[in-house]
Amino acid sequence: MSWQQEQDIPIDIQYNKLVEWLVSRRHCNIKWKTSAEVVKSKIVDALKDMPGTKEMKELLQGSYPHYYKCKQIVDLLKDTEKDTKNIFGRYSSQRMKDWQEIMKLYEKENLHLAELSSRLLRNVNYEIPETKKQITKCGQMQQECEKKMKDCERKTDEVERNYSIECGKMGIEGKEVKLELIKLAADIGSELGEIAILCKQLLPIVEYYMAFVEFTVGSDRFNDEITPISKHISKYANTTVYQWKYGKVPDKIVRNDKKFEGEEENAIEGEIDWGFDDTADDVIDFDIDVVDDCGIVVEDESGNGFEIQVSVSDVSQAAQHAAESYEVAQDDEADTILENLQIRTDFINELIELRAFLLQRQHESSTSVSGDLLQINQFQQAPSVLQLTSVDEIELMTSQVDEVYNRLTSTRLVYLCRILDSPKFVERLASTLKRQLALTSKYENEKMNLQLRASESIVEEQNLYPKLQSLVAETKEWRKLIEKEVSRLYNGRRVNLMGAINFISE
Repeated sequence: MSWQQEQDIPIDIQYNKLVEWLVSRRHCNIKWKTSAEVVKSKIVDALKDMPGTKEMKELLQGSYPHYYKCKQIVDLLKDTEKDTKNIFGRYSSQRMKDWQEIMKLYEKENLHLAELSSRLLRNVNYEIPETKKQITKCGQMQQECEKKMKDCERKTDEVERNYSIECGKMGIEGKEVKLELIKLAADIGSELGEIAILCKQLLPIVEYYMAFVEFTVGSDRFNDEITPISKHISKYANTTVYQWKYGKVPDKIVRNDKKFEGEEENAIEGEIDWGFDDTADDVIDFDIDVVDDCGIVVEDESGNGFEIQVSVSDVSQAAQHAAESYEVAQDDEADTILENLQIRTDFINELIELRAFLLQRQHESSTSVSGDLLQINQFQQAPSVLQLTSVDEIELMTSQVDEVYNRLTSTRLVYLCRILDSPKFVERLASTLKRQLALTSKYENEKMNLQLRASESIVEEQNLYPKLQSLVAETKEWRKLIEKEVSRLYNGRRVNLMGAINFISE
């Protein structure tokens, strides 16, 4: 093979084996890393004293100086340090001496070629892929934040919707929960009165139930034990507990007003100041003499006086007579029966009992209509109210019981009754609703944090793109420089770096 033919054959080198290739062919010393550390330390010292020209500042920007950048620095120093050049062509400037020494160290045993090849390998294998990975991660972060922000919006809407539903069940707007509940609890008496009026339609149902039990048992001795509360309410409406216990209407009802937390402050603010001082000087003297035998003496200033005396025995007899004839309902006995927790619970149980009975009767009546001869024979001796009541009428009774039951066990009334039973429940319920509504603030804060993270990710991505472009550009430049330098070592033969370096892109 002639020399010309040999020159035409290109030299193909795998980029990831480039440093090993240079060392194996004795172009570079195997201990080039030690020499490179020495050069690096000298570059650090030399950079501390540099001219402040615009061209020099632009040149020093970007990646850490390598051999070819050091060469450009020396070219610029030839202009800035030309005044220090002597007649022999040497420079007396320490700056120039330092950089010239660095250039000599780089050129010794082709150190610059081994170092630049190593940096090229690091860019292709690590820097560029890692930068691309960070950009991809930023994009994923933005998508994830956007998805989570939509979830926060959905959860916020869901919390607000559930809050509105809960407030709607209790019949309040939800702006001032505590005050609205207190005002609502104050009107519970009228609502319980409406339910009591609705209970009047239970009387025929109770009588039907009693007739069935009496016919089944063959005796009326259980009539007083059958749904007594339902019977009482359907006859007398929502009476006091006193009337329910003793069967008498009280002459006077003394109710203990329940104070809710938060009401006292409003009461104090609305208190009227009449301008009187509670002092002993304001006592009015009515000129009445009290004697030891409990007599009352009234004297006239004109002299025509008269005297009335009442004995202790007369007063005690009158008080005893008043106590015997005057019925007073107070404390728990002054409450209505639907306000009393235990009686209200028993009444709900009676409604469940009535409903279960009617459903059973409805099923039995439907079966008897279908032709169950045994049941037909059993009810031949039954009272007319049992025989003449149709299936449709029983269904109507069931719906009437359900109507009362649903009104009494509605969410709104259950909460109001619990407020009535325990005034502190207002505070707990208001606190629960506030905590539920506070979730919206939590989701709003989370959404704001996600927006901040997404914005930071966008800024980071925008900063990474120029970095990637710079890495790709300098890697391509280094590739050309290395191929040219290796080609110089082989008398101008064409050199190709093979592998992934040919596919790098932004």
